[in-house]
Amino acid sequence: MTAFPAFPSALLRACRRLCLNSLVVGLAVGVTIVPASALESDWAETEGGRMRLVVDPEPRADGSIMAVLDVDLEPGWKTYWREPGSAGIPPTLDFSQSHGVAMNELMFPPPVRVDDGYAVWAGYTAPVRFPVSLNVTGSGPREIRALAFIGICEKICIPFQAELAVDMPATTSGSDQAKAIVNEAMAALPEPEAEDFRFTDIDIDGERMRMDVSVALPAFRPAGTEPALFLSGPQGVAFAAPELLSDANGVARWQVEIRRLQVNGGALDPSDVEAVVTYGRRSMAANLGGSDRSPN
Repeated sequence: MTAFPAFPSALLRACRRLCLNSLVVGLAVGVTIVPASALESDWAETEGGRMRLVVDPEPRADGSIMAVLDVDLEPGWKTYWREPGSAGIPPTLDFSQSHGVAMNELMFPPPVRVDDGYAVWAGYTAPVRFPVSLNVTGSGPREIRALAFIGICEKICIPFQAELAVDMPATTSGSDQAKAIVNEAMAALPEPEAEDFRFTDIDIDGERMRMDVSVALPAFRPAGTEPALFLSGPQGVAFAAPELLSDANGVARWQVEIRRLQVNGGALDPSDVEAVVTYGRRSMAANLGGSDRSPN
């Protein structure tokens, strides 16, 4: 059994809060997965779900290669977004034991709002794939040993940890299946801001511990669609679920309670906040510090 490196204390505290809030103490599941095919790990399994790593070794235009953390949830089970609330566990990947590659970025598809009876948080209620950008750090054999750590919940919440191993081929050619999985995961990511779908006004009131956010919405509105806002801040900042104040004439306005503000002497810069808006099948993501909007 491989010895797992220690996770940051903040994540371990999140695990403890997660279990207490769920009224059930879930034991972390540690699994070592030996290499399977050249392009994917074996599945690591636990109650309620399983996960694996899929790699497309063909370099992108910038020289990076792409992988996917593939999380398969059983019906009724859920997992967390990058900002899961005060009691959740954000997905985490550690590539420090790998050879020839290093992680550049873990990417997140748009989440949904989850109310589990104990808390309201952002996450996923169906199988989800997280794209992972990797940098090639040298020539020769590439061995991926990725330590994945997620939380999955039904009525109980289980911290799920596994080492996912992939020994990549010497060639850069991939399989059609791996490429299709990666491309599908990339296509599911939120789109960048555009003229018809963008953040317009940001007002952060540190004294009142609240933030107001306005968004220009696309003109086409599917029946029954309501926009939803999700925010992720730096360590030391926590947000309540945004309250939709108005949604008319192509503009949505939210007010957000800031529940914790322990950065920069109590001053939150918009550039420290990443945001996602979902609107039917469309979603958009941006950093709130963009120069084309009006912070007040």
